[in-house]
Amino acid sequence: MIKLTGFLFLLITAAAFAAPCETRREMLLENGETKVWRSTICPNQRLPFHTHEHARVAIPAENGVLKVIYQSGKTEIIEFKKNQPVFLNKAQGKAPHQDVNTSKNRLHITVIEFSND
Repeated sequence: MIKLTGFLFLLITAAAFAAPCETRREMLLENGETKVWRSTICPNQRLPFHTHEHARVAIPAENGVLKVIYQSGKTEIIEFKKNQPVFLNKAQGKAPHQDVNTSKNRLHITVIEFSND
């Protein structure tokens, strides 16, 4: 019984100190030719509608699935594989859209945007 109580206490303590997930964007580099940022998208979080003016490469730090919902109602699924770059063309980003992390884990995605396309 003591071992079980100790284990439960440890589990509850670990859960209490686990960092909550915060969806955010951290700008890493921005100059006239390139922008690089790291996005953290929590599970089931929906980003606000936005657009992109340029082509991008997205590099995920873990496996995951992103559902892209366009204002038009069209949807697209992007399946990320850990450390495998995904090219997103200029046309894909022009239409207003939201990104939703449909994975059970948070996604950390480094995005490189090219300004000279």
